[in-house]
Amino acid sequence: MQQTLNTDTSLVEVMRQASLISEQDYTDIIAEIEQTGASEVSVLSKHGVPSEVLALATKSVEYGTSFIQLENVSPEPDVLEKVSPGFAYRNKIVPIALTDDQLTIAMVDVQDVILIDEIELITGFQITPILADEGDIDEAIVRLYGRTAESLLSAGIKGPVGATATLERETIEDFGIDEKDLSQDPTVIHAVDQMIIDAVRMGASDIHIEPYPTQLKIRFRVDGVLEDQPQPPAYLQSAITSRIKIMADMDVAERRRPQDGKISRQIASVGNRQIDLRVSTVPTVATLHGESVVLRILDRQSIEFGLTELGLTEDNLQLFERMIRKPHGIILATGPTGSGKTTSLYACLKEINSPDVKIITLEDPVEYELEGINQIQVNSDIGFTFAQGLRHILRQDPDKVLVGEIRDYETAEMAIHTSLTGHLVFSTLHTNDAPGAITRLIDMNVEPYLVASTVEGVIAQRLARRVCRACCEMYSPDIHELAGLMGNSNGNGNAASVPYDLKIPRAVGCKECRGRGYKGRIGIFEVLFMTDEIRSVALKQASTSEIRRLAVQMGMKGLREDGWRKVAAGLTTVDEVIRLTQEDEFDFVEVV
Repeated sequence: MQQTLNTDTSLVEVMRQASLISEQDYTDIIAEIEQTGASEVSVLSKHGVPSEVLALATKSVEYGTSFIQLENVSPEPDVLEKVSPGFAYRNKIVPIALTDDQLTIAMVDVQDVILIDEIELITGFQITPILADEGDIDEAIVRLYGRTAESLLSAGIKGPVGATATLERETIEDFGIDEKDLSQDPTVIHAVDQMIIDAVRMGASDIHIEPYPTQLKIRFRVDGVLEDQPQPPAYLQSAITSRIKIMADMDVAERRRPQDGKISRQIASVGNRQIDLRVSTVPTVATLHGESVVLRILDRQSIEFGLTELGLTEDNLQLFERMIRKPHGIILATGPTGSGKTTSLYACLKEINSPDVKIITLEDPVEYELEGINQIQVNSDIGFTFAQGLRHILRQDPDKVLVGEIRDYETAEMAIHTSLTGHLVFSTLHTNDAPGAITRLIDMNVEPYLVASTVEGVIAQRLARRVCRACCEMYSPDIHELAGLMGNSNGNGNAASVPYDLKIPRAVGCKECRGRGYKGRIGIFEVLFMTDEIRSVALKQASTSEIRRLAVQMGMKGLREDGWRKVAAGLTTVDEVIRLTQEDEFDFVEVV
């Protein structure tokens, strides 16, 4: 029985539109299908159309779109510039043509509307997607964007997209590929640049580049939590690391020792912002000659250096302002790495900075440059430590001094000496809470009477993720949930009451927060103001728990209690506070 073919939606018509069959072949194939009743696929195969082309054409019919073979496609340079190589690598796309405000993009998945929206946002053009084979896109990226992958492919190594094998340094050298040239290839340069831009756009604080035997893992720390990112080809690990070292003025040839460096970039695509990146490389055993790389993003425009922006509640803010107005003494900020200690101390300096005050800082490294403040970077390689720096800057006639960190007895001794000679000293200390700072100094062999007489106050802090205001869900908390948050101490602590109609936020996730449920961070604080009673117990070398118990009795709000106040204010969630804090010495009281 003869069949009548609907050429509007047929494979044959798609092949003709793609110029894969001639007009004569088109006529002959249509006639043969109608006369014999054979399938389009079998007749097209008979006429020499490859199976992979037939598979792509079948998919294009299914999606209702056209397809393209990229072998002989050569877009204009200005078209290629619309999409960076790094973005093309990760998303398997190639820009083909630009007509007025329409940019044609070859894609593996033409139904990925999220990706299409992202391309429109990045390029500023309306996108016309066209279907292409994944292998064709791989080879087109190599051919159109740079020689990196082309060199590797000619050596028989798998292409850039979807690569799984680790290409070791010796392998690269065996194939005659100079690694320094590889790191300066436009493909690698653009890939690294795009990675930094993506991290800044997402508000990340750190970029982690971690080599493993079969993959190169990229993770961004966003709001304090690490998130996996699309992986570049594993064999580009050395090239990417070398590129970052070149940007940071580090020794590219040195792979056996840890190194530190700094990158300064002005990024036009994110508001022309000046971004500084602190770079650290450490050799690992995960893969031959592999180095773990971490880039700390220092974005001055994303940081507010005012006390009111830190998130201190009114009572803690008043205590803190009393502390920083002292004429002399030591003020300490404590907490784990990345908890915002430096930002808090910068806010203090900004608050007390005035034309009649000279402020000098000793930092390792200097993270942000502050106007009107003399900032000095220590260098342990030449023996210029915090303690050495303190000795010298006292001759510079400062009024206030910031020491980046008290790490040892020598630095602690010099900080105390500086405060005893009439200076106000700010510094950081690695302890879990505020009372622990007092016992930590004593553990460093500082005399208890010196600690009691010089320390004026301690602030402990954490950074909790702010709940996304666009999607958070307000609910009435369960009594047991609140009990888990507040704990149930021995009755010596403060009381916390909860209104019966209180509603608190729960993280949900939406497009605005990229599905996280959180956007931004807010500080959770514990402020210990040194009173005569606390000085007295410190002088007796009381334990941290004893100092904490006395401080709580005198009104100190612990980290978890302050976190609860941020939850009640609708700023963060119960889960965040529990994740970041330990139980406090205050009691859960009935709902009122």
